[in-house]
Amino acid sequence: DYLNPIVESAIAVLTECTGTPVERGDMSLNQTASPTRDVAAIIGMAGEVEGRVILEMSRDTALSVASQMNQQKLAELSPLALDTLMELANMVVARGVSALNDNGFTFRLTPPMIFTGSNLCFFSNLNIETLAIPLQLSAGEITLNVALRMNQF
Repeated sequence: DYLNPIVESAIAVLTECTGTPVERGDMSLNQTASPTRDVAAIIGMAGEVEGRVILEMSRDTALSVASQMNQQKLAELSPLALDTLMELANMVVARGVSALNDNGFTFRLTPPMIFTGSNLCFFSNLNIETLAIPLQLSAGEITLNVALRMNQF
């Protein structure tokens, strides 16, 4: 199973980075692309398992998390705030992938990307179902979207 290490990693990294507990909500399975919230950090994966991991959150949650991680109040989605959120996504996926590599999987990761705006919608020709896991923290809710599958080649 390659989903649980990513989810467990997200909970651990968010707890460490914000210093607050994280509660996992009920998972849902999305067959098609759906609109995300204002900020989405994305990392792609290739290798034996392919797909993407997206951390999506509201602008307020993004600013709160970035402020906590930098130990300073950030009032706008500045380059520092966006870099911080990309690094957060990188830490979540890297820790999860490290656990998967220990189980014999091989991956390549894309550099993190971040998108901001309202009614963002992500589409892919991979046709992978997306598992959406809401994670509640003191800063607000972050939804972890995991769309992974065994490589077809």
